[in-house]
Amino acid sequence: MRGRKFDASAVIAAARRCRHGCPQIIVSSPVSASGVPFPTIFWLTCPFLDHRCGELESEQRISELEALFAAMPAAAVEKMHQDYAALRLVLIGGGKSSALSEMNEGMRRVLTESGVGGINWREARQAVKCLHLQTATWLGMGAHPAGEWLAEKLGALDCADGRCLKPPADPCP
Repeated sequence: MRGRKFDASAVIAAARRCRHGCPQIIVSSPVSASGVPFPTIFWLTCPFLDHRCGELESEQRISELEALFAAMPAAAVEKMHQDYAALRLVLIGGGKSSALSEMNEGMRRVLTESGVGGINWREARQAVKCLHLQTATWLGMGAHPAGEWLAEKLGALDCADGRCLKPPADPCP
């Protein structure tokens, strides 16, 4: 997670591990310890998949996925966002937690009404944000309306060389 704004104390579980046993996707709490909403519940932590998603983004593949979403029946994409929001509420405590009741209306709406990673899917159904988020959602939830597209574009879902087992290089040698 080097270089990404993320509070490691928010980790709830590993949603998926690679063949080497390392977490590829983690599940994070939708509410930080300080009570701030955090709508992204699945995070991609695998260096191999992180690199592969970055490559695809540099090839302008986000626009392809947005076009695919726009061409799909609305119900398929809406279901993904609704399922994501429902899971977020389960992780909060079914919407009855004190953390949720103590939030202002805007913060509460982000958690209860937004979709994948906080996307306002009602206004922008085809919005993708990034392929890292879509990949983490697909692998974390086990389903995605563009799962076949993601599988085709990503190819292998883990590294052959076990790079995830190696400590990251020191950025300041």
